[in-house]
Amino acid sequence: MNGSCFTVRRLGYADADAFRSIRLEGLRNDPEAFGSTFEKESREPGHFFVERLTRSAVFGGFSKDRLVGVAGFYSFEDIKSRHKGVLWGMYVTPEARGSRLATLLVEALLEHAGNEVEQVQLTVTASNGRARRFYQRMGFVQYGLEEKSLKYKGAYFDEVLMVKFLTKKG
Repeated sequence: MNGSCFTVRRLGYADADAFRSIRLEGLRNDPEAFGSTFEKESREPGHFFVERLTRSAVFGGFSKDRLVGVAGFYSFEDIKSRHKGVLWGMYVTPEARGSRLATLLVEALLEHAGNEVEQVQLTVTASNGRARRFYQRMGFVQYGLEEKSLKYKGAYFDEVLMVKFLTKKG
């Protein structure tokens, strides 16, 4: 797969089943990369995934008609934090990795975010060097490390806190 064979767009109500499927695949394949778990979300009813698509802006990358990558965004609502947003739930299927799809997804997300916020934050598992390097290439910088941020099946995972400023600091 190469970057020219993908369509990237915001997901809507009609995409809920495909979103559920790829979300569960990500949680099953890379459990340390997400704050949620396959066990929890696989028990959720369909409307749970519809609500995620309506509460957040979730961008999907399609190869033909198959959803092969996602990235979610939400912004804070409280008055002192509404200049910030969060990139969440980034996942690209193994066969689409290295194809530029992740770049296309984050570019679409950042374009959307630029209309709402001044900065986008994310967390990435400290041991995931590939993802950390990718986010750095996309302009994110580390501003912290949360040790033992996640605990899953008795194992702890540190998370790197990263931010990309969309406008000049001030």
